[in-house]
Amino acid sequence: MKTKNFKAMKKAVSIITFLVLIIAFNSNTNAQQGKQPFLSGTEIIVPFSTTIADTASWERQGKEVLMKVEKLTCSDKDYEIISFTVITLIDQNVVEVKSPGNVWTTDIKNLVKKLYSGDTVWIEGIKTKGPDGQIKMLKNVIFRIQ
Repeated sequence: MKTKNFKAMKKAVSIITFLVLIIAFNSNTNAQQGKQPFLSGTEIIVPFSTTIADTASWERQGKEVLMKVEKLTCSDKDYEIISFTVITLIDQNVVEVKSPGNVWTTDIKNLVKKLYSGDTVWIEGIKTKGPDGQIKMLKNVIFRIQ
């Protein structure tokens, strides 16, 4: 049993390392092109970007700020966020909370409460619905707790 947990943790660390390298490579480009997520009051504004090259946006943020978030919105107001998943590691276990709609739920806030400085929160599987009814996936948003 412990061997399986160790292998799963080792795999998770490898994936996280890979993601951090991708983020580091893309972070300067995203900042210059205005593709970073940003907080506006109680909203996380997700950049409208669906290109493969834009794999993730990354930002450092305090835990208390993420506790005040109420919803995710798309920077393109014609698109409505219809679902997303928040993922993090707690006590070396991958924990994920799905949100139907754009609401930053109580379950997500309870998850954020358990995090410490240096922990990472991934917002993945961000689905939007456009005026034409088509569903598009946005790039992932990643927060590192300060």
